Amino acid sequence: MANAIKIKQGEGKTVNFSITRGGSAVQSATLTFEVKEKASDTSPALSKADTDFDKSDASNGNYTLTFEVDDTKGLKAKTYVSELKTVITAGSDVDKSYDIPFVVERAVIADS
Repeated sequence: MANAIKIKQGEGKTVNFSITRGGSAVQSATLTFEVKEKASDTSPALSKADTDFDKSDASNGNYTLTFEVDDTKGLKAKTYVSELKTVITAGSDVDKSYDIPFVVERAVIADS
């Protein structure tokens, strides 16, 4: 199981992903990240597209995803399930991560 991503309601946070295959860095991929209440849900509570990832260190297999304040502001405080989808070759080479617990913690100070 992957490490949990923990974030408070209305918090912005950056998460780093190191993507390798057979011990070598994946230097080019199309990425999608989704958060759902249950894995079987058809609509995500939060979704990030390939253009949302910082790929400036992709040559080393490192990809960064930033969650903005507005991304988490409307989420309920609970544990969701999330997944990183990595497309290396469209239509034939698609990898998905293990389920990643996405923990949204209750904010003490509410944002207006």
